[in-house]
Amino acid sequence: MKIGKAEQISHHLPEEIIEEILYILPVKSLLRFKCVSPSWRSLISTKQFIETHLQHSKKIESFTDKRVISTCKNSSKSSCPGRLKACSLSSLLTEPITRAVSFDFFPMNSSRDIVIVGSCNGLICVLVDACRFFLLNPSTREFKELPDFFTGTTCPKNLGSISGYGFGFDESSCDYKVYAVFSMTSPYDRDVGFPSKSVARVYSFKTDSWGVNAFFEDRWTIGQGKFVSGKLHWINYYKTKLKWEIVCFDLTNESFGTVERPSCMEGCYIPRLGVFKGCLCMSFDCALTVGFEILIWNEYGMEDSWSRLLTISYLSVF
Repeated sequence: MKIGKAEQISHHLPEEIIEEILYILPVKSLLRFKCVSPSWRSLISTKQFIETHLQHSKKIESFTDKRVISTCKNSSKSSCPGRLKACSLSSLLTEPITRAVSFDFFPMNSSRDIVIVGSCNGLICVLVDACRFFLLNPSTREFKELPDFFTGTTCPKNLGSISGYGFGFDESSCDYKVYAVFSMTSPYDRDVGFPSKSVARVYSFKTDSWGVNAFFEDRWTIGQGKFVSGKLHWINYYKTKLKWEIVCFDLTNESFGTVERPSCMEGCYIPRLGVFKGCLCMSFDCALTVGFEILIWNEYGMEDSWSRLLTISYLSVF
């Protein structure tokens, strides 16, 4: 009787050592190794292995297996059709020319209207044609369309748009969630810049359904929410337009709150939020220094832990 390769390896190495080796391999290699034997396939497919492999991957600071994903304008001469594309971060930083690869496994990639809602733990959420949500796994080349956002609502699709959205992971329930807000507008609303009525819902991957309305009154969440520490974050404006603030949406209890503005933001224009190494950061133009700055929140929840990550003086540029 022939012994398979996996069984031969098991005779020489303890199972614990084999698992540790598999934990540090990229996803593409693991997908191939699923075919080695039924025992390896079973191991690699377990929830515990997937979670442990994810934690190992987060600790790796090398750019080798990291990719930049963005939406691009299609060109009739392009050899890589599709709006959604990815390129190697290592190649982008070290080589003069970087090759972009299209998401050819995703049939909706030919749509002219694709927006990235967010990314988390290797999964990507996209909004297609302003009304259809999809979850994509580029590593396994799989995708899933979410249920219709408008089912169970009285929102007329032709009288507004999905203006705010975000995607993240709720660790307390081990559930991926999508937040989306549909804003209905009238000619008057377009003049003043704020919608007359908004409906927001939260999608749960576990239940594969959209929940009830969840909206923060007197604020307008617009664009992509930045996911940090279990919460989505936006720069929000009061309807009076007299000031702005950072609003956060907690994916665990599905409620809104606010984040204290850094004291050093006085005299600065409205910033843009971002995420750097798992920390919330903001970029903005500052009238006091006549330059561009990036702040980073080193310890989430600690108001005095904001620090300057980068400062570029416009005077030094010209």
